[in-house]
Amino acid sequence: MVASPRSGSYRDVALLAGAGAAWACLVFVLFSPWSFSGTWLPLELPLIGAATVWMVHRSPRLLRLLSSLERRHRQVSLAAAEAFHTEAVHGTRGRTGVLVYLSGLEDRVVIVPDAGIEAVVPGATWNDLRWGDGSDPAAPHDLEHFLSGLDQVGAVLAAAVPATDDNPDEISNAPRLRT
Repeated sequence: MVASPRSGSYRDVALLAGAGAAWACLVFVLFSPWSFSGTWLPLELPLIGAATVWMVHRSPRLLRLLSSLERRHRQVSLAAAEAFHTEAVHGTRGRTGVLVYLSGLEDRVVIVPDAGIEAVVPGATWNDLRWGDGSDPAAPHDLEHFLSGLDQVGAVLAAAVPATDDNPDEISNAPRLRT
């Protein structure tokens, strides 16, 4: 299992928000019925933009609000595929590794099975797992729902690939946290 606070940098989203805030301030100054001195404007607008970039980039709530659901899902899928290879889940003897990837900002869980598991567990089985009680089954909103989802993964694997004496743990089962 790999857990990450976010699956993408979303710097582009923060930069666009900063540019939008600076542009909105400029429009306000230009078309306002009040009079403003233009002396400090070249310094104030970049500062407003930079402060907005800083605030948006550090706020998961604002990033969720300003990024599309499709973008967040795509970021999680790409990060899960990268983690699958980085963590060498594909390196097991029978190609029976399974990665459970949890992304905090996107509030999403992705299962990435290796070829040996894909051969015995249909892909739709992973899609049927419920990680939460909301409209998005892949969104665990709390620890209880996440642990329930892990129990479901264990049940699917126990039924499809039962444990044998000749099946050592080839990779660590300890959760890894990414920063």
